[in-house]
Amino acid sequence: MKTILFLKFTIMGLESIFDFEVERLERENLLRFLPPYWVEYNVSRGTVEKDGEKKEVFIFCSNDYLGMTRRKEVAQEIIEGVLRYGSGSGAARLVSGNFKAHQEFEDFIRYFFELTKKGKDVLIFNSGWCANVGVIPAICGGVESAEIFSDELNHASIIDGCRLSKVKVSVFRHRDCNHLESLLSRSSAKLKLVVVDSIFSMDGDISPLKDIRFLCERYSALFYVDEAHAFGIFGEKGKGISDELGVEPDIALFTLSKAVGLYGAFLIAEKNLIKFLRSRARSFIFSTSLPPFILSAAKKSIEIIGREGERRRKVLENASFLRNRLKEKGLSSFLTSFPVTTQITPFILGDSVLALSVSRELFERGFFVQAIRYPSVPRDKSRLRITVTSEHSREDIALFVEALADIMFHVKQGNFSYGKVERKNSEKMG
Repeated sequence: MKTILFLKFTIMGLESIFDFEVERLERENLLRFLPPYWVEYNVSRGTVEKDGEKKEVFIFCSNDYLGMTRRKEVAQEIIEGVLRYGSGSGAARLVSGNFKAHQEFEDFIRYFFELTKKGKDVLIFNSGWCANVGVIPAICGGVESAEIFSDELNHASIIDGCRLSKVKVSVFRHRDCNHLESLLSRSSAKLKLVVVDSIFSMDGDISPLKDIRFLCERYSALFYVDEAHAFGIFGEKGKGISDELGVEPDIALFTLSKAVGLYGAFLIAEKNLIKFLRSRARSFIFSTSLPPFILSAAKKSIEIIGREGERRRKVLENASFLRNRLKEKGLSSFLTSFPVTTQITPFILGDSVLALSVSRELFERGFFVQAIRYPSVPRDKSRLRITVTSEHSREDIALFVEALADIMFHVKQGNFSYGKVERKNSEKMG
């Protein structure tokens, strides 16, 4: 009886803790909700439903940059893959979850990136997140003396991978190679690992990979580049920023969930490092492998991307058109002070309530773009993270900018109503 009462009070205590935390998040306008779900989706526009209500909207926050989620050739590979292999892999790859589709995909990547002549190999992961939280600790965790050097705006998965490594992590100022060099020069670690995103997902700017590569060579550090948002868009056949700049990282991560339009990731590194990771990367060892049909479809998607240069160019042209229209409408002050040349355009509003309110008003006008708040970005840097795709027309973009400019005009005039965002409205918009 005493045990039951103790458990009851313990559970009640935990509930009160969570109640308090939820209330705190609500007060700070940081509580997150799922957005309306898609009942129809066509890359640049779709129909959402919430509480039985449907609404057609233009989409300006998707990572489906090339519209590959809707390509019939890719869908056909999925259908044929399911019929051939089934709906799942059934086990981790090191157990019984290693299918011909996995081998064919890795063989294709070896050919696509010319890995054999570079002495490199490839390993599939279930996602970019799984790769970063598995690979970084595997590389650094078993070394007697290791130090990681991480850009302050790296993706959360890199940050968590660094934390899980349980080694010294030195964070350098964003894109600041002078600061990075000062940290490297003072390090006495036997293993030094510099980790950066090639394109920073919340700001859309590009890492100075050439300068960092030089510093890595000078101070004998391994260079790890996450190409998540660059793969499929930049470089020859969409091989990424590293390829475009002529830089060869020691370790490069590529995701299948953005421009490729599917799910998963793969890592390229020196052959023995790949062998090592098969035995030490816990997120690889202890995860059921990707369904075979995903890899068959990914191979087809990358093949298409590689030969459709015009589609890749259109994404960047659309992004440039968007930024130019925003500037023409007098909205330059909401853009970053540094140049952005990628498909990601941050529209920085600062206050989280304002960001939520502008996002909500855009939704009412038929435009779906989510507010990005802390902890995804600093507390005073809440924003709209605007992305365009190859499927957006110039008219789509112009209509969006007109709506946003009108909203911001009313904000400036002081007649745009925003304050504490009502819970029901927050839930409606996510």
